Amino acid sequence: MGNAMATEVEDLISRAMIALDEDEQFDNPIGWTAIRRLHSLGSREVLNASLAACADADALRRRIGAAILGQLGHSKVDFEPIFTEERYQGLMGLLAAELEGPNNPDVLSDVCFALGHLHDPRAIPALLRLRGHPDANVRSGVVSGLSGYNIPEAIDGLMELSTDSEEHVRNWATFGLGQLISTDTPAIRAALHARLDDPCIDARNEAIEGLATRGDQSVMPVLIRELSTGVALPLLNAAIALARPELCEALAEAADGGLVVKALHEPYDLTKTWAEAMRVCGCETSDAVGSAVQKS
Repeated sequence: MGNAMATEVEDLISRAMIALDEDEQFDNPIGWTAIRRLHSLGSREVLNASLAACADADALRRRIGAAILGQLGHSKVDFEPIFTEERYQGLMGLLAAELEGPNNPDVLSDVCFALGHLHDPRAIPALLRLRGHPDANVRSGVVSGLSGYNIPEAIDGLMELSTDSEEHVRNWATFGLGQLISTDTPAIRAALHARLDDPCIDARNEAIEGLATRGDQSVMPVLIRELSTGVALPLLNAAIALARPELCEALAEAADGGLVVKALHEPYDLTKTWAEAMRVCGCETSDAVGSAVQKS
């Protein structure tokens, strides 16, 4: 490794240690800005430095190593998977060492999320062994790691985690079942139906969309119920998927509070999606759209 590159990489890793928590990506972005820069470099020097970080005694450096390996190269405009085998082996080695030694839940969580980004099905058995971990953030990482696979074992794991005691775990597991796979089985539909009265509104909405996109007409009454309380992107997507005129009144009610909703860090305008839902359902849209835009 050249001295200049070695210095830059080490400087970026040092800056990455300032902030690693996902919630701080916007409030205190210095650490994640450094990590994204390391991702974009996508060099063997960065790969070697992140592998070394994974073996460090400092848990924060191990977390940074996992965060880099998970998306190394992802910021490249012409991104193609790079160093995939080395990254997989490094992450699996870190996972095994962590379980045998420090067993730090933050490190375990970050490794699971990183394996989710890498998306190598060989990791599924190891991820499944952590689905009952006592730390909710580890279980959330397992959800990420299992999502996006049309593989029975991964789907079974997500169905189990969709009943988790922590609502953010249930929500993301329901999202993984509903939106990130195309598989349609009675068991998946039953898992989604079980979330239709979930106290977590996001989990309910994800379940509604997942059932609607699978053509499950039995979700109509629940969709109407939820639309009458307010607008949300999964509900509009569900309305578009079902495209039934019975939804028109509920869609109009959903717009009563305005169509600009609070997203993670900035407002999100749902006017176009709502108008498309009104159109495909065969609703009268001219006056309704104008009224909704004024309220937004």
